[in-house]
Amino acid sequence: MTNLTYEESVQWLRQQSERTELVKLCYLDVDNLAAAKRFAVSDEFIAVKKLLRLDNQLEPLKILDLGCGNGIASYAFASLGHNVIATDPDSSSDVGLEATKRLNIGAYNGSISTVQAFAEALPFDDATFDIVYARQALHHFSDLYQGLAECSRVLKPNGLFLATREHVVTDERQLQQFLDNHILHQLHGGENAHTLDVYIEALRQAAFQKIKVLKTFDSVVNHFPMSNLDLRKLLFKSLTNKFGEKAAFVLSRFSFAEKIYRYRLSQSCNSPGRLYSFRCYK
Repeated sequence: MTNLTYEESVQWLRQQSERTELVKLCYLDVDNLAAAKRFAVSDEFIAVKKLLRLDNQLEPLKILDLGCGNGIASYAFASLGHNVIATDPDSSSDVGLEATKRLNIGAYNGSISTVQAFAEALPFDDATFDIVYARQALHHFSDLYQGLAECSRVLKPNGLFLATREHVVTDERQLQQFLDNHILHQLHGGENAHTLDVYIEALRQAAFQKIKVLKTFDSVVNHFPMSNLDLRKLLFKSLTNKFGEKAAFVLSRFSFAEKIYRYRLSQSCNSPGRLYSFRCYK
């Protein structure tokens, strides 16, 4: 493993012509405003809005974007009119807080403020935020239990916590397989994954309730870059192979068929580092 910073690792990745699509899919563009605008209209963020019940939210909320990176989610929330506090330990101008600061200019409806901090020691008063959102962040915590305890502490009573795209493994063997194949981990380190039981126990110990677990194919939040349309095409193909095209056309129009298909895909998915999300209440 090469001892590069995260910023240096991303910059190296951009220079590899065969990784161009990966960089775009990870929203790691040099122009983070372009990446943020793309994320704000993505299937993923549309699903995030539904999970956080933001579609009919008229009053601006105070949202903590924990582990904000280059600020794509902060921009998306601020563009809806909410007031976002973006936190990250990385202050870099490319993939950290300085990059996020630039996005406040384009977030006309709401606002973005930045605070450098680790999840395990958040510099905010108790019950500060309506929503705490963490995209691909929990598995980077140095102490998952302490980090989630802090998320719970700064969240208002009945507030919503949403952690998305968290790496899940079955055991230590899978964890090692995942780390061995993660390109940024090879360059920078800092990647990790936990078993599903560890995530759930940490959430419970942090006093979160009504924990909703979204498995790999339960939501486009997890199975991106596969879109919802891509998944429905696969469903139609599967139904056609079993029942013929006419029957597939009829069956695929019922929501229960897609729900069953998503469930079966999730049950059969056992890849190291598969992505799960968690929504719960304070």
